[in-house]
Amino acid sequence: MKDVIKTQQRPEEIKTINGQRVRLNRRKRRSNLKGYYALAMMFVALIVMLLCLTLFFRAGNIKISGVSLYREDQIIGVGGIEKGANLIRLNTSIIEQRILNNLVYIDEVKVEKKYPSTIVVTCKEAKKAADIKDGDSYYVMSSSGKILEAGNPKHTKGIPTVKGFKLKSKDVGSTIESEDSFKAKILRELLADLDELNFKKITKIDLTSRSDIRLYYDNRIEIELGSSADMNYKLNYFKSIIDKCLTKDYEGTLIYNGTDSGISAIPKENDSSSSTSDNDNSTVSESAVDSENSESQTDQNDESQNDQTAEQSTDSSTANTDEQNNGYSENNDVQQWNNDGNTNYDGVQ
Repeated sequence: MKDVIKTQQRPEEIKTINGQRVRLNRRKRRSNLKGYYALAMMFVALIVMLLCLTLFFRAGNIKISGVSLYREDQIIGVGGIEKGANLIRLNTSIIEQRILNNLVYIDEVKVEKKYPSTIVVTCKEAKKAADIKDGDSYYVMSSSGKILEAGNPKHTKGIPTVKGFKLKSKDVGSTIESEDSFKAKILRELLADLDELNFKKITKIDLTSRSDIRLYYDNRIEIELGSSADMNYKLNYFKSIIDKCLTKDYEGTLIYNGTDSGISAIPKENDSSSSTSDNDNSTVSESAVDSENSESQTDQNDESQNDQTAEQSTDSSTANTDEQNNGYSENNDVQQWNNDGNTNYDGVQ
């Protein structure tokens, strides 16, 4: 007998179509089913996406922080935020720009979406940093360089007045620009450094000359800063001298002489004492004239005057020598600090 060899038959299925028997391939059928499944999944995904854009992720909570000058409904209204708005379609950048453009005392704003139903608005309010005097009017600027108030007839208390700064644009909300383009940058850096160092009680800033910047501390100390180079270092240096070396009632001028020479302090001249000295001299002169009644007294006065002249010439030569050696005269009462923080007294013991 011949061996019967069984062969594996193809996975086919016979179906009657239109009265005819047709063999169908199972593999082809399975591939068709995969296509149907893919289409079904795409359809489901489309339905879910439509639901998310219409029914789900609607804004039910709006949280606002960092504001004290504006009400929450003002922030919401200006930003165009609506309760029930869809978070997916919400454009946070447009909301931020609306708030910055319309609320001048908002310096920074961040709008975030917290799924499934919350909008968070975080604001940073502008701080009044300086009062620019232009003509007869004052313009309040923020630390970021934005004009907060324009055309005020009086100075705003609590912030320094800026002199020698000519504004290009005077519109509220605009960024400060000067006819001297460098002065705007210098002023922003100066205010930032003062804030960083916590250098308070600056009452006036004089930017008339960029190479000779002057500050006025507590209306009693003039600070000659010089140019804008190494501004943070120099301001920190001046602050240390004022806090640690000068008395609280000191009046005068502080001058920055350079990294090697340090800072000099020149006290304010005492006009009342000088006028009193002049009155005393005139009184002495009148009494001397009245005393000239006899020849003997005249001779004695002549001798004493000669002795006084000799003493004055000696004192004058000594003072000139001291002035050449020290660089300062005794009358100036000058103090000088080196970079190591030590105090040198020139002409004063």
